Amino acid sequence: MDRLPGLDGAELAESSLAAGGGDDPTYPGWAPPNPRLPTEPERLSDIDLATAVIEGRTTVDATTARWILLLGEFDRRSLWLADGAVSPTAWLRRECRINAPTSTNLITVARALRDLPATRAAFTTGTISFDHVRAIAPALGDGRLDLARRADPIFARAAAWMTPRQVARVVSTWTDIADA
Repeated sequence: MDRLPGLDGAELAESSLAAGGGDDPTYPGWAPPNPRLPTEPERLSDIDLATAVIEGRTTVDATTARWILLLGEFDRRSLWLADGAVSPTAWLRRECRINAPTSTNLITVARALRDLPATRAAFTTGTISFDHVRAIAPALGDGRLDLARRADPIFARAAAWMTPRQVARVVSTWTDIADA
């Protein structure tokens, strides 16, 4: 079976480096800042260690967001079809070695980010995590797209200080009210 051209890791890395992108997280070559995380954390003061843990998590979330945005565009273009997969989740399982529930969650989040600009912005800066976005995504279901878009800034702001579980409860309550 023919593979998609340019999808091997070396070609992707090379094109990503060539793309540039500056500070714009929506630009194809954008990458989050690369903090100098310590290789010997036992030598850090308590404050420096706590700060490094927080900064590291923020970087992980921003990097995950970038990958999810790439995945969303890959899905939008249906490139998984050109590679012989029956679905984007099947492609993820095969090419990225991701299990079925996780691949489904990834595609759900990638699709939700298309319609939730405030949530997308908070995620790309590392302010909120993948689990927060996954908790917000159900707001888009059952014909609630316009309502969810209006509530998006509220969800994104709440997610910045709530746990993903708390956000899920808020969204669940909101969908109950919206569906009534």
